[in-house]
Formats: sequence, structure tokens, C-alpha cells
Amino acid sequence: MRYFFRVEYDGSLYGGWQKQHNAASIQTHIEKAFTTVLRKKCAVTGAGRTDAGVHARAQGAHVELDGPVDHPAKCLTSVNAVLPADIAIYGMKPVADDFHARFSAVRRKYRYYMADRKSPLHRDKAWCLWHRPDWQRIRDNCALLKGSHDFRAFCSTGTATTNMRCTVYDAALASEDGLFVFSIEADRFIYKMVRSLVGTLVDIGRGRISESIDAIIASGDRKRVGETAPAWGLVLDYVFYPGDL
Repeated sequence: MRYFFRVEYDGSLYGGWQKQHNAASIQTHIEKAFTTVLRKKCAVTGAGRTDAGVHARAQGAHVELDGPVDHPAKCLTSVNAVLPADIAIYGMKPVADDFHARFSAVRRKYRYYMADRKSPLHRDKAWCLWHRPDWQRIRDNCALLKGSHDFRAFCSTGTATTNMRCTVYDAALASEDGLFVFSIEADRFIYKMVRSLVGTLVDIGRGRISESIDAIIASGDRKRVGETAPAWGLVLDYVFYPGDL
């Protein structure tokens, strides 16, 4: 049987979601927690990978079990008790056998947090911009991201992905609790796309790049993209499923 659940985590101390040999991962901790609670080896699949240092508020995932769990709520509580303090699961429920946390997802939303002053309370959760950009210019360029585009210029090297086309449903910049928050929702994202977009938007806002973001997208030229924003400001905010389960 398959059980769906959502995952919230602070990724500061991890090498990302995906299991790996040379760093601790979110996936490994969750699989070990389920294995400890249910006393049998469990496999966990996530909606997608996140880079080292990236956080999540509502990552989607499913666990494959030999049979039904008598008390899912009790199982969830027990798994959370085993997990480290910076990882939690919630919303555990049975799903159809053909449900897949990655392939059944229809949209994903990311949020990137920035501060225009030193902020000790946000030091691990927001990018501090020492040179304040023109925020209105960034807002204007956010609107240009909407639609279906080939984002190859914003894909970092090291990916085997050949399809670089993504459909952006919404992109905006807002102020929230003293921070500036860039949010973007799309059907899919390619490797380090969000962090490359944020870094480029900030460079546009600082006047380091004179082109608009849509012109850079159309060029397909990685050399025209700005710096890659640091991982610690990025949060996988939500993964959408048909009917939202």
C-alpha cells in the first residue's frame, strides 16, 4: 500500500532531499524513521529533489508499505518522534496504487526570502542584500516570467535534463514581515532554475544587468544570467496534486 504525506524541514544541515553517500539527507532520515517504527524496511519517494541547504514547507512524498497501517495518525506521531527536530511529516493518508509523489504532481511553488538589512533572526532563512536593489524594477520583471518558456539559460550545469521548457503560472514579489519574498509557481522546474532566476532579478534590480528577464530567457545564453542566489533563502512552499488529494 502507498501512503501520502507532506514534509516540512529546515535543510540547513542536509545535503538535500535525495539519498547520498557523502552527506545526510532528508529522504534517508524519513526512511530510517518509518523502518524503526514499523520494524520493516520502508522506501520513501519525494515529489522532487531540493539542493543542499534548501528548505521545504509542504514537500509531497509517499511511502511504500507491505500492507495497511491500522492507525495512520498514531504511525505519523511515532515517525515524528523518531525524526530529528528539523524534519517533520504531516497529513498522512492512504492513496491509490498508481499515485506517485513525483509523477502525479501537477504544479510546484517556491518562495525565496530576501532581506535588505542585516537580520540575525533570518540569517539562515533569507539572503541579506547589502546593496539594495530597485524592488519595483524586480516586480516589473517578475510579470515577464509568466507563460511557457525554454529556461535553458537558467539551468545550471550538471543536469541530464534535455527538456528545458516550463510553464510559469504565477511569479511575483511581495513584502512580508520585513522581508521581500519572491514566489513562483510552475508545472516543473529545472536544476537550480529558481536560484538563478532570483540572482538575475536581483542583478537587474541593482543595474548590473540592463536587459529584461524575458530577453535573457529568449537568448538561451547562460552567460547573460546573473549570479546564483544562495540556497538558504529558498523554500519549496507547496506541491499540488489533482484535486489536492
